Amino acid sequence: MTIIQALILGIIQGITEFLPVSSSGHLVIIPFLLGWDLPKEQIFTFDVLIQIGTLLAVIVFYWKDLTQIAHAIILGIKNKKPFEEIQARTGWLAILATIPAGLAGLFLKEHIEDAFTRPAAVGALLIVTAAILALSEKIGKKSRNIATLNWPDAIVMGIAQALSIFPGISRSGSTISGGLLKNLDRKTAGQFAFLMAVPIMAAAGLLSLIDLIKIPNLSQFLPVMAVGFLTAGIVGFFTIRWLLGYISNHSLLPFAIYCLILGSGTLILSAINPPTPINNEIKSVKDFYRISYSSSVQWMLPIINECGGKIPEKTLLLNQSDNDIYPAGSDIHISYGELSSTPPYIYQLGNDYLVPAAHQDNPIINLTLEALRGIYQGNISTINKLAEKCAECIIEEGEDITPEESFHVWGYPEESFLNEAFQSAFQMDVLSPSLSIAPNPSLLQQALSLEARAVGILPQKAISVQLKSIPLIDLSDNLASIQILASSHAEPDAVLTALLVCLQEEIIE
Repeated sequence: MTIIQALILGIIQGITEFLPVSSSGHLVIIPFLLGWDLPKEQIFTFDVLIQIGTLLAVIVFYWKDLTQIAHAIILGIKNKKPFEEIQARTGWLAILATIPAGLAGLFLKEHIEDAFTRPAAVGALLIVTAAILALSEKIGKKSRNIATLNWPDAIVMGIAQALSIFPGISRSGSTISGGLLKNLDRKTAGQFAFLMAVPIMAAAGLLSLIDLIKIPNLSQFLPVMAVGFLTAGIVGFFTIRWLLGYISNHSLLPFAIYCLILGSGTLILSAINPPTPINNEIKSVKDFYRISYSSSVQWMLPIINECGGKIPEKTLLLNQSDNDIYPAGSDIHISYGELSSTPPYIYQLGNDYLVPAAHQDNPIINLTLEALRGIYQGNISTINKLAEKCAECIIEEGEDITPEESFHVWGYPEESFLNEAFQSAFQMDVLSPSLSIAPNPSLLQQALSLEARAVGILPQKAISVQLKSIPLIDLSDNLASIQILASSHAEPDAVLTALLVCLQEEIIE
């Protein structure tokens, strides 16, 4: 998505969020009509987030009313008369009206996201919006004002708002129509429709932040999102002002006619020129992909092969690369932490933890943080000294345990990412100069497997069946968290995106 596309969509959102013509429907139809092939993983989150811009427009426009409502609610609770004042009653009814839409969003999220990519479905729902608007104008008596608002009104308008969770059903149109069907006048129905939108739009915006952090290349997407957000908010403010003035004395039928024409036209165009499915098939012009990996994540090879097997007719070429710069010719490089020459595309596949590790026959069964520091700083070098500092850290003496026997302690190169992560997490400014150095976890794992008295630090996921992790008994949480990253110089195509998603799911499990 480009800045210009975000600007256009922000303007559309700002205008159509409050006009009874379905903003979400327009956000699907306009890209379809303009031939924009927007990333599916960004569309739903972007659409929800720019609604936060229009939410701020509502808050700014109704700031005085909202503060009076909040004050009245607090005062009503304090005086044990929560529904006595009109403002307090309006506030509670607005909260009540959000419940149906909240439940709909919770249980129908997957179906909603699918509808955001189907112009034909949106066209059909726009025709439904037209019918709702026309019906409410014909049936509603428009004889009641804000003072007569009650809980059945809130429930009906809340159910109408729940329908608008599908793109093509207008939020303002359905909620205003719900008010008209309950015989509220247009101005009252419009004002309450905007007020009751505040809680549900705020909740939807907060939930969308969870989806936002999952988007690949989030930092690159933020400027685009900011443009859409600001544009939608500014345009939305002036749209509210115009619409409230308009509906006080004018019918909603022109909007119904507009929705009917737009919905019918979209259905016709969808039939003539159906949109190309997005991500329904894994497509690529390449026959093979070069996947390089650091020896630190060699334990991932079975997972990479398993995920590669799910991609039909594509070959993965695997090669190990321990250079501290991005390997030339690689499509994707997988490692712990960032490379010194950082590629523009970074994807977090999951987390791992650095933990003390040893051979299964090693007498150490636990460690305190103080004992771990002592071992790595050279102050504790034998089983006997460790027992003096931490009696519960070793098993009872046996025939194969020699108290004066020394530990063989392993570490990583001084400037390596894993060494820096280990020292930082466990607050070790200085390490013993007598440490044996393993260039990577794979070789350190081999060293620990061959020597029962050796001790080292390994990523938890890299510990083999011959080894054991050693718990730190005075710590409840893992301190040394490290990220598992995939990086690339070019934006991944559908094949590599599918591979990355598979790796992420397998690692998280």
